[in-house]
Amino acid sequence: MDTEEMVRDALRSEADGLAVGDWSAGAVQVHVRRQRRGRRAALGAAAAAAALVVVGGTGVALSARDGGLVVGPASQPLAPPAGPAPEALVVEPGQQLSLGRENWWMRLDDQEVCIHDEPAYKTGPGCGGHSWAGGATEIGMQYYGLPPQRQEGFYNLVYTGPGRVASMAIEVDGRAYWATVASLPGSPGFASGFFFGPALKESGTPSEYPPGGVRFAAYDAEGKVMASRTLGR
Repeated sequence: MDTEEMVRDALRSEADGLAVGDWSAGAVQVHVRRQRRGRRAALGAAAAAAALVVVGGTGVALSARDGGLVVGPASQPLAPPAGPAPEALVVEPGQQLSLGRENWWMRLDDQEVCIHDEPAYKTGPGCGGHSWAGGATEIGMQYYGLPPQRQEGFYNLVYTGPGRVASMAIEVDGRAYWATVASLPGSPGFASGFFFGPALKESGTPSEYPPGGVRFAAYDAEGKVMASRTLGR
């Protein structure tokens, strides 16, 4: 036996004599499982951020989290439009609130806004819900293009966070409009605004709407901006 083989035998003997406790293998398994869960969560979040959400088959939901959009705070908060804002409405949970068009209504529940749009649901009882997790202060938007000409669109703004929203506004193609605010009694932690206005112009297919330049904001009773966002690609 040469020197090299003697060294190898000695190393093998030392390795065979080492005892590996069960706790070490378990710790490694836990660490691997945590890494896998973290990768799955990251992939799931990336997939959700890249997904367009079709609402009622008539448009797309565009929000601060969905729609494959790059969304950031406005460089300057949206200034309130000229003239008085519509009176804010208080509705009971589950109540059907007419949106000013035949067979269009909205229902507010705990952490959910559900829109019944006529093209999708006709005279039926259904509605398409938009829900969220509590805790974040933000404002987002859902958009519905109205067939067949799609010259008009329905905009649904959703503010989540502390405080009582007194008014909401949206800017489309450089022009600002008031939205009508609806919320539940007390301090529900959210408010919904709705507005029928000029449609976002289609880009390619009917399910693609360029939201670039759309701004919206929520204000308190003193006119202070509670949340403001700009949508863009």
